[in-house]
Amino acid sequence: MKENPFSSAKTSVWWDIENCQVPKNFNPNTIAINITSALINSNFHGPIYISAYADTTALPSHVHQAITSTGVSLIHVPAGGKVDKNILVDMILWAIDNPAPANYLLISGNRVFSNALHNLRMRRYNILLAHPFCASQTLVAAADFVWSWHTLISGGPPHNNATNQNPNFSDKLIYQPKPNSIESVQIQKPDSDDNNNDSSAEQSKSSKLVDVILVTLKTLKNEMILPTKGNITDCIRYGDPKYQKIDVEKALDCAIEQRRVVKECCGALHLYVVANEKRWKCVNPLGGSPSHFPTTIWVRIEKFLASSSGRLAILASRSRYEASLILKRLCLEELVLGDVLKILEIIITTKKWIIPDYHSKWQPISISLPEAKDDN
Repeated sequence: MKENPFSSAKTSVWWDIENCQVPKNFNPNTIAINITSALINSNFHGPIYISAYADTTALPSHVHQAITSTGVSLIHVPAGGKVDKNILVDMILWAIDNPAPANYLLISGNRVFSNALHNLRMRRYNILLAHPFCASQTLVAAADFVWSWHTLISGGPPHNNATNQNPNFSDKLIYQPKPNSIESVQIQKPDSDDNNNDSSAEQSKSSKLVDVILVTLKTLKNEMILPTKGNITDCIRYGDPKYQKIDVEKALDCAIEQRRVVKECCGALHLYVVANEKRWKCVNPLGGSPSHFPTTIWVRIEKFLASSSGRLAILASRSRYEASLILKRLCLEELVLGDVLKILEIIITTKKWIIPDYHSKWQPISISLPEAKDDN
């Protein structure tokens, strides 16, 4: 029988720690390996990427350390922030970069995820769910495989495998117990700080840093964005997760010291360009008018902001840069990001569809357009 494509596909795990907490007296060091084991035993053998979301300052120190040291990418959501919105945005963006076939494993019982899971399922993704004792039935109905949270972190089987009839594929994955071996599974691991004082190691680390800056400047050039320190920082912060925590100031200093990047001063504005290259043409995000873009663009944006998925994505954005990135990826893919930044400025200042906070200049934001009743 032909192997089901989901067996070897990658699996992204989205863990809402506030909704599914680490049980008391449970060894948190075993969670990642037990989740992996449960997936392998359920015939999911592809790469596994585990992301956990929580207010990290509220986590017990031993839980924090155990999670980050066992291959889990821990994302901090400040106290009072919306964990569910952060997860929803990242889930949507992950789908853009990872087309089906692929597996989503959501660890939560929050019904706010129901619509997103149903939509992902209709787009031919395989939906897995682990939930606490009480969970929304709408959420459970969206999943093809369902675990209880305590069963999953113990490495046990799903309690409803091969019972749902997903129209997107015919050969259901069957629970098949296998040896608890995870050598073949790739778990995403966070970068670790190497305290080795060896000079060659330090030079190598600096050369990582410089390469990140060069790639970032190339991205800004392609997107026609001014290469300021702020834009460089935003491009790294909302880009590849592996490099989001690097010290941008140090990286820029290393690039300048190695004469691979030049700092140019234009009055009070400081720009960074690759050595021996000219400054590229950039889009000025300020002073734009709706007439600079076709009417069809505005119709598309209005529909996007009125949709529940579009609103959730924008409302969860942490800055104008990230909001522009979301608009580009989910609504204006054919435009360069520089143009999208300009469009966002028009949306705020002229259309007034998005209203940012006066003091912080962004969050908390609101959307003035009414939400559409039917969002497909």
